[in-house]
Amino acid sequence: MMKPYHKITLIYFSAGVLWIFLSDRVLDALVLSTTILTTLQTYKGWLFIIFTSVLLYFLVRKDYKALEQREKEKVEIFLATMSAVHHILNNFLNRMLFFRQAAEEDNKFSQDVLDNYSKVIFEASEQIKKLGDIDKVTREEIEKTAYTNRNM
Repeated sequence: MMKPYHKITLIYFSAGVLWIFLSDRVLDALVLSTTILTTLQTYKGWLFIIFTSVLLYFLVRKDYKALEQREKEKVEIFLATMSAVHHILNNFLNRMLFFRQAAEEDNKFSQDVLDNYSKVIFEASEQIKKLGDIDKVTREEIEKTAYTNRNM
């Protein structure tokens, strides 16, 4: 598949070559006066600028909209993935809370161990909640939220 900038350049080049070649031939065949020919060449140049500007506008807009759509799809996939990860981690943490309750009832762990276990579960839950609350999804925001204790 041809890259958009190659395609646009090739179309512009082809349109320009055809315009110059064909329009020069038509004017040469129709106009006998060099004064009128010069004036018409100027108008022909202006028409070329207008025509190629419109052509470039539509070509660039088409490719830009396709690029925008791909980026939107990437964000949607990322958000769906984050939602799934959020769900999986919350289920895991809920199971760990259940495990903690069973450990409390079993009396085989010290209270310090159970308290540290609860602290780890709480901190992980809070980080997951903060990740889910990010408004603008950027790499910096995700890293800032997920790695709050990185420099400690």
